Amino acid sequence: MAEIKVQSSKKYDSNKWRKIINTTQSNYANMIKRLSRKQKISNLVLIYYSIFLIVNTLTGKYFPQYFNTELSEYFGIILSVVMLAYSLINNSSNYAVRISDIEESLNQLKTIKRSLSEENLDECISEYNKVADSTERREDVDFFITVKHLCKEFKINWFTKKRKKGEEGWQQDEDAEEHRNQEKVVNDYISEINVLIEEGKIVFEFIWEAILFLIPILVFILCIISSTSGLKINIK
Repeated sequence: MAEIKVQSSKKYDSNKWRKIINTTQSNYANMIKRLSRKQKISNLVLIYYSIFLIVNTLTGKYFPQYFNTELSEYFGIILSVVMLAYSLINNSSNYAVRISDIEESLNQLKTIKRSLSEENLDECISEYNKVADSTERREDVDFFITVKHLCKEFKINWFTKKRKKGEEGWQQDEDAEEHRNQEKVVNDYISEINVLIEEGKIVFEFIWEAILFLIPILVFILCIISSTSGLKINIK
């Protein structure tokens, strides 16, 4: 393993390693955002559903003429199971600990990048590898978000992998070669993941969160409508 690291330092200069560290930093930042979001959503679901179940029970008790209590009890059991599932997931995921560990790794990478130079390249690479080995592995969706940011920076369409129309002026710039090299790197990154699946995961997550927050409202409305329409549910 040590031999591979030395070869890597000879293959890439400090500028190349600085870009690699930037990409890793972006991945870690995306991991923190993803885990923080999941932690907040899980906690919010628990609070939101707890309040709803209390309101649901009190409404059925004090306004039975306007509220279908049988339907309310039925959905109350189902939503209690959902709450239990989220509670177990929240406790087993250890979001707070994982976020703290990744933040520490992110700060270590910032320190390594500040001290990075050609003179201490091997030492910095060794430190970088230690940080990467001790940090939770990123998910493809974290890397996908990093790639999307790079695509936006270099005017590349992440779906077609081609430069956007009307953005060809860089070809006449002094940094044209650098742009071409970076474009190749970004395209290589895109090829490592299935962009449609990762984009689908992001869209599905937003839809699922919307459904979670709409369900109690829809249940409450359904209990009112079913009561005023005379609908009765017999649960034995």
